[in-house]
Amino acid sequence: MPYPDLFDLTDLPSYLQVPSVDTETATRVRRVAGGWLMGATGVAPTAWPNPIPDDVWAWSLELAAIAFRNPTANASESLDDYSVSYGDRLRRAEILKAAAVVYASTAAPLYSFPDPDWHWDAVPVGILFNG
Repeated sequence: MPYPDLFDLTDLPSYLQVPSVDTETATRVRRVAGGWLMGATGVAPTAWPNPIPDDVWAWSLELAAIAFRNPTANASESLDDYSVSYGDRLRRAEILKAAAVVYASTAAPLYSFPDPDWHWDAVPVGILFNG
């Protein structure tokens, strides 16, 4: 299996507060969560620390729940007088941003930096190369 066990399959129904989730579905949404985390952090699926850190466990479980509840990433859904709006796109983005800040490679700065100070005057070229 290319993805590590970011969480136990029995954690998903417990988190969702449902009696059960079939093994195939739970495995697939766990892989989806792992893929999203890999895309955000650049951490290879097999490179997560063992045991899985609590933050990764929590993020992966919540991402799997998002994938389970709304697999087609709909913003809303209506049928007759039933209507539901999903706010999981924003939450997914928040989770992935947090994971990227903590686990992404050092290719991007992890902190904010002040704007560059460009108030100085340029030295004319003739002064530097007088000759």
